[in-house]
Amino acid sequence: MADYDFPADLLDLQRSWYAADARCVEIGAAHPLAVDVVAGTAHVSDEQYRELKEARAARWELTEQLQGHAWWTTVDDKLAAKAALRATARE
Repeated sequence: MADYDFPADLLDLQRSWYAADARCVEIGAAHPLAVDVVAGTAHVSDEQYRELKEARAARWELTEQLQGHAWWTTVDDKLAAKAALRATARE
């Protein structure tokens, strides 16, 4: 994998995206199983629905910021750079 000099704000965005994604997973895990909802033995409350919707919106906003970052115009192989960014942000 090629070495990249990522701007601090881009790394922060990627780390924030990971945190937002983890929050979406956490919220979703607290919901009843879909099979129970379909069977009518459980339901997703308005509060649960709202919380997940807001978390997903926050994650989407970070996705847009990541994808629109000006640094991407400085690299030729964006796929490799994105993989390197993800790996670096997870370290």
